[in-house]
Amino acid sequence: MHHDTTTLAHYVPDLAKDKFHVWITKYHYLPIVALGLLLFALGGLPFLLWGIFLRTVVGLHATWLVNSATHIWGARPFSTRDDSTNNWFVALLTFGEGWHNNHHAHPTSARHGLKWYEIDMNWYGIWALKVVGLATQITGLRAAGLDRKEIAAGGLVTPDSLRHLRTATGD
Repeated sequence: MHHDTTTLAHYVPDLAKDKFHVWITKYHYLPIVALGLLLFALGGLPFLLWGIFLRTVVGLHATWLVNSATHIWGARPFSTRDDSTNNWFVALLTFGEGWHNNHHAHPTSARHGLKWYEIDMNWYGIWALKVVGLATQITGLRAAGLDRKEIAAGGLVTPDSLRHLRTATGD
């Protein structure tokens, strides 16, 4: 988020009110420098290389992989205004971010893996945090806003989604 608080307030007004997020936006480099110093003190150059540099390179390449490969290869269960696709291989490497077409079709949903076989480790982590009370107000997929074909195409047919769909359509 490396922006000033004015930019932060425009895009995420709730975070702009949180003192920690305002601080971390301004001083984003301090935690990584502190961790780098700690790792160097504990294990020397190998700890620093593995814990900071390799981790950063792998993280950035995973992000670039999602934003390139999933706009070239994969399945498109949802019609979106872009060329995003779902790519199972990218999803496995990036803990679920490869279900990119699902994300573009439902950008506010915390869950990207919508079918039972779409493994989404990020969602499992969010769900676990929710179970223990550390995550609240999680935005999910709103089945009421989908038509029946979209639910079937996305593999989203669950008793809960059908109940919401029936309520929304009056069935």
